[in-house]
Amino acid sequence: MALHQHPYKTARENKDKCYDGKFFFGVKTTGIFCRPSCPSPIAKEKNVQYFDTVFDALESGFRPCLRCRPDIHVDYYNGNVDGTSIVHAALHKIYEGYLNNHSISDLAKEFYVSDRHLRKLFVENIGLPPVKIATYHKALFAKKLLIYSSLPITAIAYASGFGSTRQFNDVFKNIFGGTPTMIRKGIKREDEAGNTTMMLAYEEPFDFEGILAFMGFRAIKGVEVITPSSYSRTFRRDGSEGYFTVTNNREQSALALTIVSDDIRCYMSIYNQVRKMFDLDTDFTAINAQFTQDDILSQGMERGHVPRLPTAFDPFEHTIRAILGQQITVKAATTLAGRIVERGNIKASTDLPEGLRYHFPSPEELMVLDLDGIGITKTRQRTIENVVSAIVNKEVSLTANQPFDTFYKSFSAIKGVGDWTVNYVAMRGMGMVDSFPAKDLGIIKALTVEDKKPTLKEILSKAEKWRPYRAYAALCLWKYASRKE
Repeated sequence: MALHQHPYKTARENKDKCYDGKFFFGVKTTGIFCRPSCPSPIAKEKNVQYFDTVFDALESGFRPCLRCRPDIHVDYYNGNVDGTSIVHAALHKIYEGYLNNHSISDLAKEFYVSDRHLRKLFVENIGLPPVKIATYHKALFAKKLLIYSSLPITAIAYASGFGSTRQFNDVFKNIFGGTPTMIRKGIKREDEAGNTTMMLAYEEPFDFEGILAFMGFRAIKGVEVITPSSYSRTFRRDGSEGYFTVTNNREQSALALTIVSDDIRCYMSIYNQVRKMFDLDTDFTAINAQFTQDDILSQGMERGHVPRLPTAFDPFEHTIRAILGQQITVKAATTLAGRIVERGNIKASTDLPEGLRYHFPSPEELMVLDLDGIGITKTRQRTIENVVSAIVNKEVSLTANQPFDTFYKSFSAIKGVGDWTVNYVAMRGMGMVDSFPAKDLGIIKALTVEDKKPTLKEILSKAEKWRPYRAYAALCLWKYASRKE
């Protein structure tokens, strides 16, 4: 899927790092593909072929450059994948390892389409069928583990979703032109055996400390530990459990993710969920351009950049946290969430760092948990019971692969759930970027002029021009409100 040369030719010749992840280029005479900022000598334009994704380059027979590592240091789904909402959502499920344990038929059912139609959408929008994308993704993820972890090669094969080491070796050699053992030669690793540290690249500016401050005020005691320079939490996923820690490696413009778990098969899912938590995959070009021109929203931006959307690691955990936060302070809701965790007493079996002790209850566990005597009102307890029941009975889905209107209709139908809760859960729990908690006190404060508070109708009317990025508008308004105070 070759692209037009301009402006890519200029970006390539200038080695413009701003275009890393936006496109890739291959050099026909060497069979190697690179990112725009590659330090190698500039190739002649007649020998260059442009691609919009790593997948395109691999499918065309090019192999990744060993100097700029376009398959490692640039996350390949940051590019201009231009497709339908179904393809976009399906890609993220593939990146989380869905096809490692499910069939194409299962994936198609997630989006209420046939296998054939899903393949057709992928080929039309990306140029490759979903199975091919999944194969490339597994190989690329395995390469990151080979470089950043001390895991045995056999373990890496299974962590990346391959059925056997033989299959892993065959696929890897076919794509990269060398064996996993060859890739590993000469790489020095300082992490302990069984631990995995991976680098999650981001584009500057990136306010890691600001995101941690936002999350830290809402950290659930026993489940999360947030310091001025790190985020850690326990997790249970796909039958595995453990904890992970995220720190900032500013020199590499990347987050360092360290995972400790009893089952390596969760690594792919954790890796991609952490990317979502810190909003690393959004292309902010259009959002920044739109909001910079807005007199109000621009006052909530930093260096011309909107705040990133901190999305919860566990949508269910965040949903309960949001219900607890109805009509009380953030601090009070955080305290109540910690009491639920302590009452649940679901202790992690893995050896954990100080401050990490529990897992947050699952819907099934919370359904049978007695919440009396920990400060939660009877009304709020009934709301939690109603929500948990709806989730367990699949009347409500907390996945992002659904239209906002569908989620709004099902979630707001639950007794005790109001408009603010629906939008806040959609925004921070699921990462729906056009959700907008119009009744939020911070938003009202930001839009108050000379002590005159806006009406709900006025807020919604004003927010119409911020579509389809109203969640980012809410973040700007929160930031502006804090600055006004």
